[in-house]
Amino acid sequence: MQIKKFYIHTILLILLACTESQAAFRQDSTHVDSLLVSSYVEGPHLKYISGSKVEAFYVVHDSSKNITKKISKTFRFKRDTIKFVGFAGNDSLQYVIPHKIKPEHGENVSNDKIIILGDIHGEYEALLSILRFNKVIDENNQWIYGNGQLVFTGDVFDRGNQVTECLWFIFRLEIQAKKQGGKVHYLLGNHEMMALLFDDRYVTDKYQHAAHHVQYHYSHFFDKKSVLGKWLRSKNTLVRIGRQLFVHGGISPEFLEQKLKIDKVNSEMRYYIDNYTELKDTTMVDLFLYSYSPLWYRGYLSRTLKYDRISLQDVLKTLEFYQSDVIIFGHTPVPRVYPFYSFKLIGMDVPIGDPHFIDQGLLIENQKYYRIFAHKEKVRLQ
Repeated sequence: MQIKKFYIHTILLILLACTESQAAFRQDSTHVDSLLVSSYVEGPHLKYISGSKVEAFYVVHDSSKNITKKISKTFRFKRDTIKFVGFAGNDSLQYVIPHKIKPEHGENVSNDKIIILGDIHGEYEALLSILRFNKVIDENNQWIYGNGQLVFTGDVFDRGNQVTECLWFIFRLEIQAKKQGGKVHYLLGNHEMMALLFDDRYVTDKYQHAAHHVQYHYSHFFDKKSVLGKWLRSKNTLVRIGRQLFVHGGISPEFLEQKLKIDKVNSEMRYYIDNYTELKDTTMVDLFLYSYSPLWYRGYLSRTLKYDRISLQDVLKTLEFYQSDVIIFGHTPVPRVYPFYSFKLIGMDVPIGDPHFIDQGLLIENQKYYRIFAHKEKVRLQ
């Protein structure tokens, strides 16, 4: 009964947050004094004005003068694409925006090379370093990985100060990879869900300040009328490549009981994120948006008040149902990329950019597993 009350209370709070006016956001207690925020250029953010036009804008803050301004331009789709060059601060990148952004299938054919990265959390430079060293991108940050596949296990958002840069980088990389026969998979994590559903507990001052300047809540940057919001809502929760299953948090035994196939999980998650303020049937909310969700579950490595650490038997049930040999996941921090339960599970969430840890990822090559790094050669997982 207490758990049900907690979830009902949480849903009511979310509903309240989403129905408040923009004026209320201006007076929100999370307002950040601009005198305390370093200079920044935040953007671009693209909003659909109509079916054929978007407004692209930046928020630019000069701490030395304590001045913040919005810089914007309008662009029109031509041949189903918008192309423009960054126009604020030092941003001279080219942005290519396709008119159609649609979900990818969650089940994919494997090949000889797959690189997986855990929770990025806005650490843009560290991300570039590990991809350059492992010849996924060149010195100009362009895809050179051919028909290889790259997987992000979620949580690109929050904590770091270059989240937007990471998002546009992945956005561009997806397009470049497809042209070479490769593929980029960006899975939803709990921090993506938080960014879409008005939960800004881990949003840094820079983004809070930029949002308030344009009379937004941070989530408005990624609403359904935005290009990045539309793109994020197209992302998958579960991806299988060959016999490898990828997820942000994990598949809890409670979630597995629903017997939902991969594409059904992905479509249902999109439904709950898109319609959470209007849900009439909330019986599945616990499984999709809370502790037992693939975005939040920590039972592969931890026990909580709600569940014990998962048993090998339950892991094997998951692998059998999803026709997989291994589950590769992020979310729960580990000191190094490491296999558990005799390579039935591989944990990915090594805190990137943290000086107490060595930045690393995972390479699957010719059915062998390797730790990869930003400054030294790969090491076979044992």
